[in-house]
Amino acid sequence: MPLPLRPVSLAALAWGALIGLLALAPGCTLTRAPVAPPTPSPTLAPTPVASDGWQIVRPGIEQRTARVPGQGSLGAQAIIIRIDPAFAMFQVAYRPGEPLSLSDWRAVLPGAAVIVNGGFFDESSRALGLVISEGQVYGQSFGGFGGMFQVTEAGPRVRSLVSEPYQGEPLWHAVQSFPMLIEAGAVLAPRGEGFDVPARRTIIAQDGAGRILLIVTPLSEVSFSAAQDWLLSAELDVRIAFALDGGRSTGLVLDHAKNPDDLYPAFDRLPSVIAVFPR
Repeated sequence: MPLPLRPVSLAALAWGALIGLLALAPGCTLTRAPVAPPTPSPTLAPTPVASDGWQIVRPGIEQRTARVPGQGSLGAQAIIIRIDPAFAMFQVAYRPGEPLSLSDWRAVLPGAAVIVNGGFFDESSRALGLVISEGQVYGQSFGGFGGMFQVTEAGPRVRSLVSEPYQGEPLWHAVQSFPMLIEAGAVLAPRGEGFDVPARRTIIAQDGAGRILLIVTPLSEVSFSAAQDWLLSAELDVRIAFALDGGRSTGLVLDHAKNPDDLYPAFDRLPSVIAVFPR
């Protein structure tokens, strides 16, 4: 899609070069036609409500919904999960070449309170970029573009590979994806080709208090540009964010402590997921 002329950064050029790779990625959504949304499992009982409309899923894990302006008169509905690392542990699970449905991932990750899809993958169900699971390293890091979610002894962190390239340091868990949406310090990341294309989205972010935000739009579509503007204006205190895989790969499992669970299935089987476990 033609875009207005503007200065182009190295990160934006790298992003443009990656568009070609996405043709091999079953989870890629930048060039796919819209698909019908899945039917989520119903929630039959009210969820305890915390402050500011946040609903308590588990101690330290909260949920709320919001509207992302940009597509249609009502915008896109986003489900936001906010996790305090003091109350939760994070794991990246990866099965290269052996993708699972989100329901199957739930079965092999018992006790997980939250599961979302990971990053992009190729037609052989192997991740694009670096994945680290239980200290085991797979693939190669992106260079000069994209972001990484990492877990170390110090805790989880969302990191820009544009401003802070991966140098091979040991990590417990990690997953990479692209593009960056919000650079460190709540700075709007450069926009590139495909940023105005609407699709189902999965976004990972970190706020000023160090909490991890998992954001999905499983029933509606939004562009990266609209998501960027919303992330900086939605009073979520987002300091950094990047996109995980989206479109057919977007999916969410939310296991409430008392109420019926929510399952928003991905259309594609997934080789990698991010799981959150209560401490």
